Amino acid sequence: MELHNHLAGGHLSRICSEHKNEVTLTFITPGGKHLQLLVFTHTPLLCLSTREGETKKTRDTASLMSELCMQPVRSVEISPSDREISIHFTDEVFLVLRLFSSDTNLFLVKEQRITDAFKHKNALVGQPCLSKHNSPGILRELEPLAMNRALFVEQFNLSATLPGFDRTLVCEIMNRAGKEESPEALFTAFQSVFFELLDPQPGVSQTEEGEPHFTLLHNEASPGRSFDSVLEGLAHYTLTMQRFLETKEELKGIRTKLLRQLGKTRKTLDGFNPELLNQFARNYEQCGHLLMASLYEPRTERKSITVKNIFEAGTPDKIIVLKEALTLQKNAEEYFLKASKTREKCKKMEERQASLQKEKTALEELLATTEGISSPKEARRFLQQQGNQPGKGGDPALKNIRTAPLFRTVNLSASITLLVGKNAANNDLLTFSHTKPNDIWLHARGVSGSHCVLKGTTLNNLPAIRQAAEIAAWYSSAKHSSLVPVIYTLKKYVRHGKKLAAGQVIVEREEVLLVKPSNKLFSDQA
Repeated sequence: MELHNHLAGGHLSRICSEHKNEVTLTFITPGGKHLQLLVFTHTPLLCLSTREGETKKTRDTASLMSELCMQPVRSVEISPSDREISIHFTDEVFLVLRLFSSDTNLFLVKEQRITDAFKHKNALVGQPCLSKHNSPGILRELEPLAMNRALFVEQFNLSATLPGFDRTLVCEIMNRAGKEESPEALFTAFQSVFFELLDPQPGVSQTEEGEPHFTLLHNEASPGRSFDSVLEGLAHYTLTMQRFLETKEELKGIRTKLLRQLGKTRKTLDGFNPELLNQFARNYEQCGHLLMASLYEPRTERKSITVKNIFEAGTPDKIIVLKEALTLQKNAEEYFLKASKTREKCKKMEERQASLQKEKTALEELLATTEGISSPKEARRFLQQQGNQPGKGGDPALKNIRTAPLFRTVNLSASITLLVGKNAANNDLLTFSHTKPNDIWLHARGVSGSHCVLKGTTLNNLPAIRQAAEIAAWYSSAKHSSLVPVIYTLKKYVRHGKKLAAGQVIVEREEVLLVKPSNKLFSDQA
């Protein structure tokens, strides 16, 4: 009735769909105002709503059933026996809003046949659509039962005698009847619900979980907001439900991201074994000492030497692998160097392990917090605390989740930056997707290593190029050499080879610098 009072005598401006599973009908009322009728087809929690004013058409908007544009609205009616609202333009042309929770749809009917539909168009077009307005209707079937106690008691069967009453309304009757299950008590409860539906009092409340709830019944026990108009109540319910669903979806996305990050952190932690590295370091150092103690022992083989293990009594002799070209003393020095490097790796691993353990704890605490959230208000507060600004676009940005940078970054000065690749695929990404033609490209010559790109300077700035070359040498397999040749050129002279593996390139022009590998600048940055 409210829709008929608003729309009859006006005309339809357009039908469009801007969002998936949502169609908007824009009408111009007899008073010249714009009124939108929104139909939602993707969830039973949303169905029908109205909104004043006209929304500007965007690029993503799809126009539908354009043949109805500017057609005058004759009447708006509801089927007496089903949840179908008909918007009539002529005797033979009308729109049907089928508000079924599992199959809500909008379709156009001409001469009692469906000619267009919002959903399932191919299956529906051509199907007959006969009017149900001649059927007795739910109201006429219920009215005798509500007016005659004896008839209700005689036919007592809630599911069979109450057409149109869904599970929610049947539960409402049972609740009002209380512990009394007699037909007389149920009749009184049914009668009160029936007359309240004839004279609805729209209201929107919230469940304990914060989910919006819409009702037409006079339920004073449920705190909430009441409305004089069914359409106003539906509009308010729709807005609050959309916010509830959006918040729920955002929270779900946050939990998914937290779980994914937590899984990665746990996997990384499981892969750490500082004790094994310490064991290797002790073994390398022991080998060095044993070699120093065996400098004057006869060396029968160049590849290895067997010595008595003076550090562990009662153990078999120890076989130590040697570098053939080096003396025993130089081999001992090599083992001491390996022990030192292994201890340094172990130290960094322990620091990284401690950092990841803190991150893991923080992620677990955040997950525990999300599990305790029970209302949209709490969820919104949580999202804002994590740096998320809903409604302003973009993905949630969690303060406690650090996203690893795409490349290593070294700031040589306020305006000069060096980007360093992390692996073969990452090298390709850096060189061919994040580099401009006149950026300076560097790589250790003749060995494997990271692609490096120097941004913010030119080939005339040799000091900056030398600093970048030292870092490029450090991030190569020749990092332990005293001097490393590093090539540099403009990126436009670097290209892919047809059959080269990831990270391998062809350099057409190059200059060479001989530098000492260094990560001093990078360490300072860290």
